[in-house]
Amino acid sequence: MEKGFRDIEEFFLQAEKEMRQTLPKAQKRKRVQRVESREELLLKVKSLSEKLKGKDRKIKELIREVVELREELDGYRKREEELKRREEELKEIEDFKDKIKVLKEEVARLKGEIKEKETQIESLKAREVPKPKVELFIEVALNSLSEFTAGKKRLKVLFSKRFRKDVVKEVSVRPFLLNGFISALDRIETTSKLLKRDSKHDIYRLRITSPYGEYRAVYLKLEDDVIKFVRFGQRDSIYQELDASNWSFS
Repeated sequence: MEKGFRDIEEFFLQAEKEMRQTLPKAQKRKRVQRVESREELLLKVKSLSEKLKGKDRKIKELIREVVELREELDGYRKREEELKRREEELKEIEDFKDKIKVLKEEVARLKGEIKEKETQIESLKAREVPKPKVELFIEVALNSLSEFTAGKKRLKVLFSKRFRKDVVKEVSVRPFLLNGFISALDRIETTSKLLKRDSKHDIYRLRITSPYGEYRAVYLKLEDDVIKFVRFGQRDSIYQELDASNWSFS
């Protein structure tokens, strides 16, 4: 019995001894394994760092591309705004074209009317009355106007030789002028204007509006109820002649 217990005790002691001998080796292997694992981890960290560096470059490239795309987008937006502005300008141009078309049609119509009036004038000129008959007709007409009533006042009207000559010259080619003069004479109080005062008489003008333009009859006021017409002609030309002669009616 005692021998049996001794054998068991020796067995456990031997086992403990062997275990103690093998323990340092196992711990050494674990340390080696731990060292290897740390190096691997460092390699992994280094590898990850390299990968991160690559990704960082990629991120920077992507950011640069994003900036370029935004700038390009801004350029497209500006172009879009420019195109819209151009479209509005083109629309305005089309409106102007329509207006110009209407104006051209109006101008063409007016030109047609002017041509028609010119034809009428030429026709009237072609039917011009012989000058001796015109002079006789004007002489009779002016003599009939020697006394007439203007408003409530009766005036005595005289005509100088130069005035009669001016009237014959104009009326021989523009027959309606005489009618215009007679109408203006009937409204002498409203169509007259004082032009000058000299040492003897006041100088007035009588305005005659006609299809041929603006004409003027210049007269002197001799007395309160006596007037004398001295010149007749187209507005600008008659004034130029009077300025040149220093407003002399001799």
